[in-house]
Amino acid sequence: MTRQNVFQQLVKLKNRMRDLTRFQVVIDLIMIYAFLRTVLSGTTVNLFGTVLTQNSAMVVTFLIAIIDLCFTQIRKNYRNAGRNLIGHLGGQLSEDEILVIRQFERY
Repeated sequence: MTRQNVFQQLVKLKNRMRDLTRFQVVIDLIMIYAFLRTVLSGTTVNLFGTVLTQNSAMVVTFLIAIIDLCFTQIRKNYRNAGRNLIGHLGGQLSEDEILVIRQFERY
């Protein structure tokens, strides 16, 4: 792999991590909403426009939490792949490469 290809892959990975982070924030908010609606409601819960029993609503909330954990693992794998790509860059880094690496480390 050439240095330019490694850099392009790192930029793509950084963009994926940014988008995944934003999506995960949305999933977190949905999970918090579902949990609060479930806990604060009585025996029936109106969750996402559907009337559910409290047990069913907790199962839905649990499934949303599992999805959130899966996204966390995907981000972890992206971070590991990015560190590997950064290791391949090595040597003298240009200003663009340094900027992308700093942005990558933020996610």
